[in-house]
This record gives sequence, structure tokens and C-alpha cells, in this order.
Amino acid sequence: MRRWGYGINSLHKKAHIHVDDAPWWVFALDDLVEAICGIIPSIPFPNAKLKLNEPDEIEFHGSHWTTWKQWYGDFNQYFHVHVHCPVFEFCQSKIKTKSVDITYNQAREMFYESDKKFFDQEAERVESLADAVLLPDIESAHSEYDETGGRPWEDVKNEIQHKE
Repeated sequence: MRRWGYGINSLHKKAHIHVDDAPWWVFALDDLVEAICGIIPSIPFPNAKLKLNEPDEIEFHGSHWTTWKQWYGDFNQYFHVHVHCPVFEFCQSKIKTKSVDITYNQAREMFYESDKKFFDQEAERVESLADAVLLPDIESAHSEYDETGGRPWEDVKNEIQHKE
């Protein structure tokens, strides 16, 4: 079975189309577990004591003792970490992905009508960054950005617009 999607980076003006190929049950399992993770309520674990045995855990927490609530949080978080993530990783290991880079303008032209809200929100988000003082690594492919560390957004934005 195949499914496809696209990704955009509104800040760097990059985009790609990807095609995922895997048996149907891999997509079904991934979608099912993701849906379950999304509906599990955030029921907190009790404040019952929990003894930590691993040296790394003890060092991280600073004590041999903690509570279930402090260590695991709630049922949704526990499910996400101990069920959703391992199933997701398993499914990703079975999926073969091919990706084709396209320009941001091509992506906008192809997908804007079907996803206006997303594109408009991304444009607003990028505009809201216009007031940011520092954006290091705006485009790591260009050495002049790397050498300066970070520069005012307006300067970088003007340079990018003049390069296009």
C-alpha cells in the first residue's frame, strides 16, 4: 500500500513530496495506536511510592524514592511512552519512504486550495518572527549566515527576498 503527503518549511521556503510504501497493516496499526493515544484521558497516577533501582534513574531524580505520579505522570503519558512510541518506531522501520524536493512556490501552487488554513497560519507564524532579534542558522547552506552567528530578522529577510 502507498500513501503520500507533503512537507513545507515556510521559514526556509523549502518543500517536498513524500511517498510511503508498506503493507496495509503497518499503516492500520500506526493509525490505530495514534488514535488510541489521542483519546486516552490524562488520569493521574497515584502518589504511591516507587523505588528506583537503576543508578542513572537515581542520579537523575536525586533519590532512591519517588512517586508514581512524579515518575510516570498520567495514564496518557505512560501509554504514549510505553506503547505509542515503540509501535510508531516499529511501523517506521517497515515503511520505505521516497521523497522529492520541490520549491516552496510549487508546493503552495499545488496544495494551497486544499489546505488554505495551514498555509495561511504558516505565513502568519513566519511574519510574527519578523520582530525577532536573533535567528541563527537561518539557512545553514549559506556560509555568510553561519559566520555571523545570528542577525536581525529584517536584514536576513531582505537578503532572502533579493536572492529569489
